[in-house]
Amino acid sequence: MSRRAMIITGEVSGDIYGGLLAADMFRMDPELELSGVGSEKMQEAGVSLFLDSNEISVMGVWEAIARLRKLRKVLHSLQDRIKRERPDLLVLIDYPGMNLRLAKFAHRIGLKVMYYVSPQVWAWGRKRVKAIRDNVDKMIVILPFETEIYEAEGVDVSYVGHPLIDIVKTEIDRDTFRAHLGLKRGRRLITLLPGSRPQEIRNHTRPLVETARLLGERFPATDFVLVTLPALIDMVRQEAAAVGGDFVRITSEHRYESLKYSDLALTCSGTATLEAALLETPMIVIYKLAFFSWALGKLIVKIPHVSLTNLVAGKRLVPEFLQGAVNPITLAEEAAGMLEDKARREHIVEELRQIRTKLGGGGASERAARLALSLMSD
Repeated sequence: MSRRAMIITGEVSGDIYGGLLAADMFRMDPELELSGVGSEKMQEAGVSLFLDSNEISVMGVWEAIARLRKLRKVLHSLQDRIKRERPDLLVLIDYPGMNLRLAKFAHRIGLKVMYYVSPQVWAWGRKRVKAIRDNVDKMIVILPFETEIYEAEGVDVSYVGHPLIDIVKTEIDRDTFRAHLGLKRGRRLITLLPGSRPQEIRNHTRPLVETARLLGERFPATDFVLVTLPALIDMVRQEAAAVGGDFVRITSEHRYESLKYSDLALTCSGTATLEAALLETPMIVIYKLAFFSWALGKLIVKIPHVSLTNLVAGKRLVPEFLQGAVNPITLAEEAAGMLEDKARREHIVEELRQIRTKLGGGGASERAARLALSLMSD
């Protein structure tokens, strides 16, 4: 009889990691049955999806509260499915608001649980670590400093390295990329990354486009490319058009090329900051939430940095602008300073090279897949 696993995520990055994990699990066990909640990447890998994760992706406490009725309905539906299907293994990827509840439920009914990609326990406190210890059979982390946090609480944890190491790479050269987007040679390039959730698009696109306009006035020989997901491109175009963003090239293709060949990236905090780091692109990190979510987060979250790049570096390597500081004048001044200071840029690039070393070698998804299959064999 075929072994069965269920994979649940609620984020774009989780879909990417879930897709890589599923592909390796299928390669190791072609008879395996995988179902779950995800999106494009997991579906491409062969996972049978019963819910698109884009439908439940939220950021911030206030945003979650606004969608509480729907999220609660989804939670109950998932619990019913898990109880009915009783997979040999439940794999939960990040998305702690829902997944920690699913872990508790699955543990209570006697199912094995693997948690892949840790919630940001270093930011939200150790209460979540205890919940994982009590309800998760195996914790898989992808950031090196997370291991000791879990080991200190007696959690069965393994560090596998970061999946991005295997996927962040360019496929075409600079000239081919420029020709594809109709960009002239010899001009400066700046990439804008407003985020991967609808709320992030609404919060970040307009200030990024307005920042680009100010930079274009100061540095006329500059092109701006905004990269987003295919499902969000219409929303991005509407947001950009509202502030006269016709001069910005908006695309859902060649994300890594755009970053690699850019002089600077202005990016929403999240996985994108590590992508830029691995491509050795200097960056400015931004993030903006609804006021209530931000105020509550300030009371709870106690970390020196918000970007993954700075967290992995262990210092403020790249600038971060949050909430009220996400305004075009402030961002344009910082960006201009970085573009004009060659020594500073070279220092940042040199430091970014160390990020890849700190994240370990490739093969993270393969190692995670082996651990998942071993749990199903116990």
